[in-house]
Amino acid sequence: MRKTWDWLLFSQIIASGLISLLILYSMSKGLATNQLIYWIIGLCIFYIVAHLDYHIWQSFSKVFYIVSILLLLILFFIGDPIRGSVRWIDLGFFKIQPSELAKASTILALASFFRERSAKEINNVLLSLLLILPPFILVLIQPDIGSSLTFLAIWFGMVLISGFKLKHIILLFIISAIFITSFYEVLAPYQKQRISTFISPQKDPLGTGYNIIQSKIAIGSGNLLGKGFGKGSQSQLQFLPEAESDFMFASISEQLGLIGAGFLVSIFVWLISRIISIAREKKRYEQLIIIGITTLLIIQFTINVGMNLALLPVTGIPFPLVSYGGSSLITTLFLLGLVFAINRDRS
Repeated sequence: MRKTWDWLLFSQIIASGLISLLILYSMSKGLATNQLIYWIIGLCIFYIVAHLDYHIWQSFSKVFYIVSILLLLILFFIGDPIRGSVRWIDLGFFKIQPSELAKASTILALASFFRERSAKEINNVLLSLLLILPPFILVLIQPDIGSSLTFLAIWFGMVLISGFKLKHIILLFIISAIFITSFYEVLAPYQKQRISTFISPQKDPLGTGYNIIQSKIAIGSGNLLGKGFGKGSQSQLQFLPEAESDFMFASISEQLGLIGAGFLVSIFVWLISRIISIAREKKRYEQLIIIGITTLLIIQFTINVGMNLALLPVTGIPFPLVSYGGSSLITTLFLLGLVFAINRDRS
């Protein structure tokens, strides 16, 4: 038996997209047109997934996972380096970012794994960790630290709901502290510089600290009501790098001010709370999928807004549904389609 369409949740998704398209149009008609095409493709996928029986994804989760890992491997042979990173497969008419597909496949793989298993048993925790290591490592060496960390966040969120014990959490934090300390030593020089810049961006205002400084200027200059549509000097005059993607939140804050940015954040928080409320009334497998999706959305939102506010180091993490980019948007809409499919099922 199926529930009716959740128009409230759908309107929150569309509202986020409209704000994004509005700001992109103020920067470039070409950017807005491309993103509109991505939205049309994404919404078609969203609609199809929302009307499918979501249980089929349990059968395809292994295939989906293996394909995403293969794409991450192929990337190193056919991908073109962009600013020192190999993250996209160029198909000519569209660039695929395999790490985005891997996020979705990892959520489905972990949901299938923990459907009949409990994280109270340490063996299951360790086995589940093996599932995320391949995408984590392959994305890390692209290099894309921000996206690689999302896999750890997804895993942690899903093992928590699967019964992870307190003593295991404490042990995990100890291991994580050791790992992070060792991890810093193997970072590339420019990655260490990003961390140093995050702590003190004024040390290199025209180099690695430039992005953070310009983002803070953009957000601060927006004040309460913003400079107005298409009037943001930082984004319009291209002082703010990646204004359409990584620093989209700063662009919105500059043009629409604290009220506009606050409205966008409120919509997103409302969307997340609505998704979580859906999980409460569902069975284990459905809850695992929804918690995985929620964790991914929250971590990407937190990192993106955090780096725009200079509270976190700069990484290439998009603001879900808002930042420019096809792979991220389409993957997010696919996952939200799953949420709708689960929500509509009364069984």
